Amino acid sequence: MKSLRNEINTVRNSLMNYAILCLLIITLPATVFSTLHLISDGYLPDYGISILETLFILSLYIFRNKIGNRFKAHVITISFIVGGLAGNLFFGSVGDQFLAVIGIALITLFYGKKPGIIYFFIVFSGFIILQIMFSEHIVERNLNYNEYFNDIRNWIISIITLIVTAIILIFSISFFYHFLINLVKDLEKKNNELDILNTAYKDVMAKLETSEKKYKGIFKTLKEGMILTDEEGNIIDCNQATEDILGIPKETILTINLHSKNFNLVYPDLSPIPNEECPGVKTLVNGSPIYNFEVGMQNGDNIKWLILNSATLKAEGYGVFLTLNDISEIKKLEKEQIIFNHYFETFLEHITDYVCFKDREGEIVFCSQSLARITGHCYWKDLIGKNYDDIFPLDVAKNFKGEDDIVYQTGQKLLGSVNTFYDNNSELRYEQTNKIPLFDDNKNVVGIISISRDITEILREKELIKEKEEKINLLLNSTYEGIYGVDLEGRCTFINKSGVNMLGYSNQEEVLGQNIHDLIHHTDSNGVKIAMSECKINRAFHLRKGMHSDQEIFWKKDNMSFDVEYFSFPQIHKDEVVGCVVTFIDITQRKESDKKIQLFTQELQKLNSDKDKFIKILAHDLKAPFHSILGLSEFIIKNIEDIDAETVKEYTQEIYSSSEKTYSLLEEVLFWLKVQTGKLTPLNTEVEIKSIVMHVIDLLQPTAQQKNIQLECLIPNGIYVYFDINILRTILRNLISNSIKFTPEGGKIEVEHQQIENHIQIIVKDNGQGMSEDKKNKLFTSQINASYQGTQQEMGSGVGLTIVKELLDVQNQEIWVETEEGKGSKFIFSVGEIAKND
Repeated sequence: MKSLRNEINTVRNSLMNYAILCLLIITLPATVFSTLHLISDGYLPDYGISILETLFILSLYIFRNKIGNRFKAHVITISFIVGGLAGNLFFGSVGDQFLAVIGIALITLFYGKKPGIIYFFIVFSGFIILQIMFSEHIVERNLNYNEYFNDIRNWIISIITLIVTAIILIFSISFFYHFLINLVKDLEKKNNELDILNTAYKDVMAKLETSEKKYKGIFKTLKEGMILTDEEGNIIDCNQATEDILGIPKETILTINLHSKNFNLVYPDLSPIPNEECPGVKTLVNGSPIYNFEVGMQNGDNIKWLILNSATLKAEGYGVFLTLNDISEIKKLEKEQIIFNHYFETFLEHITDYVCFKDREGEIVFCSQSLARITGHCYWKDLIGKNYDDIFPLDVAKNFKGEDDIVYQTGQKLLGSVNTFYDNNSELRYEQTNKIPLFDDNKNVVGIISISRDITEILREKELIKEKEEKINLLLNSTYEGIYGVDLEGRCTFINKSGVNMLGYSNQEEVLGQNIHDLIHHTDSNGVKIAMSECKINRAFHLRKGMHSDQEIFWKKDNMSFDVEYFSFPQIHKDEVVGCVVTFIDITQRKESDKKIQLFTQELQKLNSDKDKFIKILAHDLKAPFHSILGLSEFIIKNIEDIDAETVKEYTQEIYSSSEKTYSLLEEVLFWLKVQTGKLTPLNTEVEIKSIVMHVIDLLQPTAQQKNIQLECLIPNGIYVYFDINILRTILRNLISNSIKFTPEGGKIEVEHQQIENHIQIIVKDNGQGMSEDKKNKLFTSQINASYQGTQQEMGSGVGLTIVKELLDVQNQEIWVETEEGKGSKFIFSVGEIAKND
């Protein structure tokens, strides 16, 4: 329909243009004659107004394509009507009325009968008004009809007007007729085409049904997530890939509205994406498709990266179509690639060797900054795309290309090739080159990696080194100490005669070139392998300073070791470590002397330690009994006249008892000193546990009574073990004394036992202040610990529990503690198997 409407408009526009031309032709004769009249007579005739009409119509024709068709049609119609009325006004000619009729016919033809009827009444009214004006002599014609018709010009104008009018009517109607005929033919053709389209439509619908089934199958199996929404943004369908990507079951997805759901999406720079900027929502709002929109979907601390595409579905009931591609792995690979590229560029910019990667055409793909410098370029990327001819002299380039051709042809590495070249200062240089082929999947050589090293200075110094070596060897072979050199690879570069002899080799050739660490320093004196990275000799390389040791061994050729003292010093050449020099001597005899001195020193230190412990023990264990003796003696002396004999006897008995206990303590201390000096041999006999416990409780009862502490033995009578009675007494006395010290006034201390299978354990339990984990870990150590104050600021020596541990070690028994700060402690020690239970 639109095409047909365009055709009608085209025909209508053509008819209008023809009508303008006809108007121009009609007015042209009158214009010509008026002009001639003006030239000959000096004034215009009555019909001279035609000049203005001609100019107007000419302007209309010139601007015909710049004005609208409807406006143009009305202008043409009005021009014909004005022409007709003017002709009637000036000449009263009936023929001029045809112009008005043509105008009405044209507007009717262009836009139907309604405008035609309007213009008909306008023309009819115009002619009636003119006729009335003529009848009433309001308008006078100054024209003699006879003269008018006798004038050949008027006849020509009338004939032309008639002819043109006829042509316009005939041509217009004929043109329109043919247009209608062609239009009918086109409609018939279009009808046939519609029949064909209808048949095709049925076929398409059948294929569409088949395609729909295929689509659903593809929709479900695609790895790309797909989402369909309705016009309101509600999700109406999705595939399995969408569930996997979003981590949400389909049932939950189908309850989501894109406008209200926040998927916690972020831009690549991790800034949050407003919901209204999300692709699906934006496409729903403005209808514009969005492609390749990269977003991150936050899920806790993790981000899943997606590529989103959205487009509108131009079908009733559908909104947008969304696709989701999980690119998390791609992003990860991109990040790794960026890091790799950074490392690789750093490598190329800082490596001193000349590294070059070339493709099959010989063009440089990338190279090291060092190669750019020696070829006179500022940056290695300036060499990309160039070949040897672009950066080297022709003879050097030809030699390099010849080596490349060999690698391309054979597919083998080219190693150790030495070439000459001129650097950017035109100085002759030597380089050693390794060329390695690069293969594709089909094992075809597609490129070459070339790694070269400038060896100019090495070659120059080679001769100097040779001369120096001879002098150095002469000096080295004259020394007593063994001396050898090591390169950066750990190989022996030289060794003097003294070193060869000490290591048990026949000549220097047996050692030179060998890994000296593996040869003479591979294992320590305990048989543990020494790694090169832990070897002090090799650490001289890395620390760039001398290393010394006299606590290690070297191994001889016959696998015998000897004590050695060595010094290892790095060899630094032009601020570069190139190796190290080691001097060594055999100190086996010195070590033996040192061992004797060390043993003597250890014995002396132990004797001093035993002396200190003895003094502390005396201060720790004898202080309380002496206080009792001194206090009672002082009381008797000061009050001897006021106290009776019975009281004196009682106090004297207490003094005797304390003296007896003090003597017993001295015996136990001397007994322990025997342990310390290794002179104690335990005398194990059958010991009844309860009697020993009660003896110790009686001994410590006065001290406990001062703090109103209850001492109680819960061990039954008749349990015997094989144990040294004096050791057991000392252990119990120290443990119970310790509990009294750290138990508050009014507390309770219990001694009990437990039997596990056939073994007896004694437990000293109190409800005192307990101890922290840190204090617990410091118990039972061989060193003297700082003494802690008791509940009444009592002080001790700090050796009591150490004595207990050492005495139990003599008996091959164990002790441990269970404690909780603020709730008391339980000291548990084993006393061996039960001997008798009577």
